[in-house]
Amino acid sequence: MELRAYLAILWRRRWIALILPALVLAGVVLQAVQSRPSYTATARLIVTRVPQEAPPDVFRYDEYYLYLTNEYTVDDFTEVVRGNVFAADVEQRLARTTGMQISAGEVQGALSVERRNRALTIRATSFDPQRAVAIAQAAAQTLEERGTAYFGFDDASRRAIISVIEQPLGAASDTRRQQMLWALQLAVAVVGGVLVAFLVDYLADTLDTAEAVQDALGLPVIGVIPVRRS
Repeated sequence: MELRAYLAILWRRRWIALILPALVLAGVVLQAVQSRPSYTATARLIVTRVPQEAPPDVFRYDEYYLYLTNEYTVDDFTEVVRGNVFAADVEQRLARTTGMQISAGEVQGALSVERRNRALTIRATSFDPQRAVAIAQAAAQTLEERGTAYFGFDDASRRAIISVIEQPLGAASDTRRQQMLWALQLAVAVVGGVLVAFLVDYLADTLDTAEAVQDALGLPVIGVIPVRRS
């Protein structure tokens, strides 16, 4: 079948092809009107383990094992930040320093964490930008203050030095993901509308063109009476 034949089918079934995208477009507009943007505040920290003292005649491997320990420590801190014990400590700090009553469950749901080498990135997401900044700041301060106390280390020689290298001073809204989702919905609706139009045309028992009549009856077409539209 030639391209113009496909285009002719789409033109005949254009209303069917447009119904699904139109409905999805209405839904996207409704989502856009009702959606609430979320805001994310980011804090970054550097984690370094304190080197253990050793006699001067003991080989230190150029602090290789210290760097290796730092890597494992940062991995452990990612799990600490995800836990409900850390969230409860952040809740208490927020109530004590800012007076904000944010539950530990909300704190835990707002926080996300990732690591890169010795750097730890903590993000707090909320519908309220001030709330996001407050949670991120409290999380960074709690981790900086307690550190390896979460591991049960009481010995000062086993502690970690945690330094904030980026303070969460503001929260940015990121609507790109939602916009991409809406665009994907519309694209799927357009493709779906086209497929439904071709399916309806395939299942229809009417003969709309001279070629269709010729193929169906196996007889040559002598002439075509054009449709006159007023």
